[in-house]
Amino acid sequence: MPITTHRRPSVGSYPIWLGARLLIRPLLKHWPLSATGLRSLYRFDGLAARGPKPQGVVREEMVLAGRPVELIMPAQPTGRDSSAAVLYLHGGAFVVCGLGTHRAVAARLSRSTQLPVFSLVYRQLPEAGVGTSAHDAYYAYRELVMERGYRHVVVAGDSAGGFLSGKIAEYAVRDGLPRPTAFVGFSPLLDLDLADNPDRSSRHDAYLPLTKMKQLAPLFDRGPIELAGVRSINELSAQILPPTVVIWAEDEMLEPDIVTLVERIDAAGGEVEGHSFRWQVHAFPAISSKHPETLQAVRIASDFVLRAVHAATRDDDSRELRGRAG
Repeated sequence: MPITTHRRPSVGSYPIWLGARLLIRPLLKHWPLSATGLRSLYRFDGLAARGPKPQGVVREEMVLAGRPVELIMPAQPTGRDSSAAVLYLHGGAFVVCGLGTHRAVAARLSRSTQLPVFSLVYRQLPEAGVGTSAHDAYYAYRELVMERGYRHVVVAGDSAGGFLSGKIAEYAVRDGLPRPTAFVGFSPLLDLDLADNPDRSSRHDAYLPLTKMKQLAPLFDRGPIELAGVRSINELSAQILPPTVVIWAEDEMLEPDIVTLVERIDAAGGEVEGHSFRWQVHAFPAISSKHPETLQAVRIASDFVLRAVHAATRDDDSRELRGRAG
C-alpha cells in the first residue's frame, strides 16, 4: 500500500500536540454555533492577516468567478510552465479561516513549486452552506481553465478545503472539463456525515471533537446553493480523481476515510501517495509554517505536484506531435 509513516517526530511536535489538546479542543467543543458565534470566528482570520508577511513571494488581490482571491507568485522570475497553477482552498470546517490564516502555507507552496497559487475566499457558514462553498470553488477552477489559459491546474486544500478539491474533480468530469492535474490534501475532510459513522472517533485526535462535528453537520445543508453530487468523496469512482497526495496526522479523526481513499485509488491503478505523521495535529502543514514536519510535508506535496505537472505537459507534447503527424 502506498502509505509512508513518518515515525520520528521533531521535539517541537509534542508541545504543539499537547497545547492543541489542552487549549484548542475545549474551546472548539464549547464554542456556540449560533449565527453570532459563527460570525465572531471571522475575526480570527483578520488577526492572522496582521502577522508576519511571507517572504520570497509577491501577492496580488484579484477576483475569480466573482469571489476574492489572493494570487501568490515567486518574487523572482522562474522557468516553470506558465500554463500551470495551483488553486488553494483553505480549511476551517466551512466556518472559520481564510486568506490570513492560510497565507503562509499558500506562499510556501508557491515558493516550493515555483508556480502561482490562487488562494480563494469561498462563502462559508453562517451565510452559506457547503453547496455554495463547492460552487464557488468549482467556478474559480472553471475560470482558471476556461478563461485564464491554465491547462494544468492543481487543486490543494486542507480539511474542508480537501472536500472542496474532491468536488471540483467530480464537477469537472461531470461537465466535460479537464480534471485537475493533481490533488493535494492536507488532512482532507472527505465525508460531510462522518459524525454519524459509529466507527469514527476523535478520542486520539489532538483537537477535533466529534461531538462538535455532529452539531455542525445539519448546518452544512444551508443554501443558497444546494450541494450537488456526493456527500463523501469516497463515493466517487476512483477514476474521477487525479494523481493524489494526502498528508495527515496519525490517529486523527479523519484518518480512516483518508486511508480508504488511498487504498481505493491504488486498487484502481491510479497514482496516489499517502503520508502519515506521528504526533502531529490535524492539518498541521497549514498551522505552523516553520515546524519541521510542515516543511517536510510541503516539500513532499510540491515534489508530487511538479511530477504531475511534468507528466501532464509531456502528454500534451506527445498529443501535439501525433496531431501534426496525422
